[in-house]
Amino acid sequence: MKKALVTGATSFLGKPLIQKLKSQTWEVIAVVRPGHVETDLLEKEQIVFLDMAEYNRLGELTGPCDCFVHLAWDGTRGTSRMDTMRQEKNLEYSLAGIRSVLSAGCARIVLAGSQAEYGPHKEKITEESPCFPNTEYGKFKLALYQQAAALCRDAGVALKEPRFFSLYGPGDFSGAMVVSILSDMIAGRPCKLTQGIQMWDFLHIDDAAEALASLCNAPCPDGIYNFGSGDLRELRAYVEEMATVTQTKSELLFGAVPYPETGMVSLWPDVSKLKRELNWAPRITFAEGIRAMIDSMQYGG
Repeated sequence: MKKALVTGATSFLGKPLIQKLKSQTWEVIAVVRPGHVETDLLEKEQIVFLDMAEYNRLGELTGPCDCFVHLAWDGTRGTSRMDTMRQEKNLEYSLAGIRSVLSAGCARIVLAGSQAEYGPHKEKITEESPCFPNTEYGKFKLALYQQAAALCRDAGVALKEPRFFSLYGPGDFSGAMVVSILSDMIAGRPCKLTQGIQMWDFLHIDDAAEALASLCNAPCPDGIYNFGSGDLRELRAYVEEMATVTQTKSELLFGAVPYPETGMVSLWPDVSKLKRELNWAPRITFAEGIRAMIDSMQYGG
């Protein structure tokens, strides 16, 4: 039985990933911050309670593993994304964890990357696109990948970095774009939006977890993998589909929210490498995903 070590185990992505790995008969060690209240969701999995500042002890506490999946990161939303000190600590603690796991013995490392590493792009983003991150979050995520790549290369250990664009699904936080819009639609409130002409690609959290689980084990090249669905549309079209699915009476006020001074941001990932190397394709359509979110929001399902 293969053994996976997962930080950020109770996160939006961590929970479905662990479920997927369990279904594939992995032994999972879940790393959870002390005092976390959602550990019951991990069922009978082995849990290690450890703050990020103590990640230098990861390998000592967990022993060797076949795959280390590092999802934990502090300050991923709002103004905290520009907090240099907080993001610098993320880098420090993450590198300490990687070194500790490498010392204990590890065959593969998977780091949770982000489209923020690329920075603003107006064209399709491939894994070879230049990186110009304009947030501290993006800068330090990129620094982690670059420094981890050197550590893994020296140790002869495989390194994969999925770069996530726009994940959605049941269990997302209340301030997420899809959740906020759905909440207004369900309540019949006017939806104040930008013009919605930016290009976007949404990937359901369960599809993301399935691809991520495959990345933990598949015989695929090292490096970066853009994570998206390949269903590229103007954001406006996604919102209109949400309105159709909810049958809302909400007024869609496109243009009521101005674009920031930095300009309109489009997220246009090329996901051909992900599909080709992992022989993967998304299973959940956007409409199906939205229906599941509505059920979750209305009935707690």
